[in-house]
Amino acid sequence: MGAVMSQSDVVEKLGQPEPAFYRMADVLRITALSRSSLYRRIASGDFPAPVSLGGRAKGWRRAALLEWIEDPVSYRPLTHCVKETSSAGGRVRRVAAATSQS
Repeated sequence: MGAVMSQSDVVEKLGQPEPAFYRMADVLRITALSRSSLYRRIASGDFPAPVSLGGRAKGWRRAALLEWIEDPVSYRPLTHCVKETSSAGGRVRRVAAATSQS
């Protein structure tokens, strides 16, 4: 597997401020993973899943990628997310964090 770039390496390479979300091409370049390896890791829970940016656009949160970059071997995403409707009719998302495994 190729070397993973650090946060400062990413900023230096791109030569501009860090975006809030990274698109597929950026994620593949930063992680040095192939597209199929990336999707395999997402399916197994070993890599953060992309979020919807509207329409068909997807992207990865910078914070989630940085968390994975810091420790790719022991990365564990949130365990589950439940969408509910509030009394005012708005959607509320409840997310449970992963519990530590011994």
